[in-house]
Amino acid sequence: MNGYLLVPLIACVSSAVLAVAVLARASGGDRTSRAGALLTGGAAVWAFFEVLWNASSDPAVVLWLVKLSSIGWVAVGPVSLHLFLELTGQPARRIARVLPPLYALSALFFVIDVTTPWLHASVLRTSWGWGYTFGPAYPPFYVFTVACLGTAVVVGFREMRRSTTSPGERAQARWLTAGIGVPIVVASATDALLPLAGHQPPRLGTISFSVLGATIAWGFHRYGYSLLAPGLFASEILAILPEGVALLRLDGRIRSANAGLAQLAGVPARELDGRPVETLVEGIRLDPASVLAEQECTLRPDGGPPIPISVSTAVLSDKQGNAIGLVLVARDLREIASLRRGLVTSGRLAAVGQLAAGIAHEINNPITYVRANLGSLRDLLSRLPDKLPAEYAAAIAPALREGEELVDESLDGVGRVAAIVRDVKSFSHAGGGPRQLIELAPLLDGVLRVAAPQLRGAAAIQRCYGDVAPVLGDAQELKQVFLNLVINASQAVSGDEAIRIGTEQIGARAVITVEDQGCGITPDVIAHIFDPFFTTKRVGEGTGLGLSIAYQIVRNHGGELTVDSEPGRGSTFRVELPTAELAEVA
Repeated sequence: MNGYLLVPLIACVSSAVLAVAVLARASGGDRTSRAGALLTGGAAVWAFFEVLWNASSDPAVVLWLVKLSSIGWVAVGPVSLHLFLELTGQPARRIARVLPPLYALSALFFVIDVTTPWLHASVLRTSWGWGYTFGPAYPPFYVFTVACLGTAVVVGFREMRRSTTSPGERAQARWLTAGIGVPIVVASATDALLPLAGHQPPRLGTISFSVLGATIAWGFHRYGYSLLAPGLFASEILAILPEGVALLRLDGRIRSANAGLAQLAGVPARELDGRPVETLVEGIRLDPASVLAEQECTLRPDGGPPIPISVSTAVLSDKQGNAIGLVLVARDLREIASLRRGLVTSGRLAAVGQLAAGIAHEINNPITYVRANLGSLRDLLSRLPDKLPAEYAAAIAPALREGEELVDESLDGVGRVAAIVRDVKSFSHAGGGPRQLIELAPLLDGVLRVAAPQLRGAAAIQRCYGDVAPVLGDAQELKQVFLNLVINASQAVSGDEAIRIGTEQIGARAVITVEDQGCGITPDVIAHIFDPFFTTKRVGEGTGLGLSIAYQIVRNHGGELTVDSEPGRGSTFRVELPTAELAEVA
């Protein structure tokens, strides 16, 4: 057995293991990992064919295997350049512009090698195996490969000198440059330059790629992180998080992003790579030296409205304590912003309620003496004929009757104003007071008077009150329940559709129904209708708390609040409350 076969065999196995390890530790869409795996995987293919040709005795077969081995090494230059460009974070569009023609030229050299003798002209027997001689196309290929590698080295050193490159990245980049440089130098000497000069030393190009494998393994051990595998930070977990998460370079460019951030940005995750985060998140402040407290910013998605988000960052360090980047977490605040608007509206309404209570109190005083004066005027008008001669009394009798009618109408109007003021005052007081006996019919009438401005012109109200025993409860809280149900019903109907409010006694429970002939509710909405913050209204029109609070109030009174509805057939809300006798026993 040829002992030299162990050299390419070891190179094949080690390079293949390295390629698989890099891909396994990285996210599937990471271009850096794919370039690193392609470089080492190509070395494994190259070494595999070298094992085969050194095990063969037929020169024709050996030559074909030598030519086919170019699959693994013909693109070493473009792949190395690709790898360095990705490692240093060059913009994706720049890579897309430079690399395709280089890869196309590599493919052309492969075709030339397989179909002509211009790269590998022949093979010859040596003491350690098989050597080969080059054709006229090999020098241009060698210059092309060296030019790509030289460009990669220049790009790498230039980026390592940048102030925004972290010390950890610079340290790893030096190790990685050495790990790639060793096999390139060794392969260039033993597999290219010496054969061109007429010497046939043992080929060490494939085994030298094991140095690259050892370098990457050392990087994982020493730093706990590899530039070749930035997806190491649990990409599988990040992919399912609703929050947007990104790994940033210290200069603020995005190295990789999860699906959550891509969804917020409205673009595929790969299009975020290399993008400065300031162009995506307006108002963000980055501090590579420390953890940044949560801050509220605005995300500007491509082709969409601005999104309020909460952003926090933390420094990502390797095992040596070197900063290698920033981890950014962005949380969508649209729902919270909607709740804030709802709370602001609720606070505003509470303030209006307090103001209304004060105004109602002030209005009540003049209403009292206006009503008293009108009553006195009515009495004077009724007694005036008795104080006048008969002929005068008969003459002014029609005017007196008209005056009495006007006063009666005024008293009726003042009475209605007083009732409205009284109801507004009762609604402005907070609940939670002592329980008392409540007659439901007057309570419901008061609710309808308060809701009248919103009901006017929207629906006809049908009162169907039955004989119902009083209930024991908090009048203000129950008014809040029924006001909410009536307003919701008015918003569901249109045209001449009616709202029916009914009461009935069933056993020891009072049943109040609020029924509308409106649009109805779909089953999927009914399942969540009493959930806090659930609403079908547009943003800013509802908080999703009305029915939830009503449900809780009814339950606190020992009752039940249910709904029966079908789309297109209206809805019926049913409130069951224990009557006073049952409530007192309980």
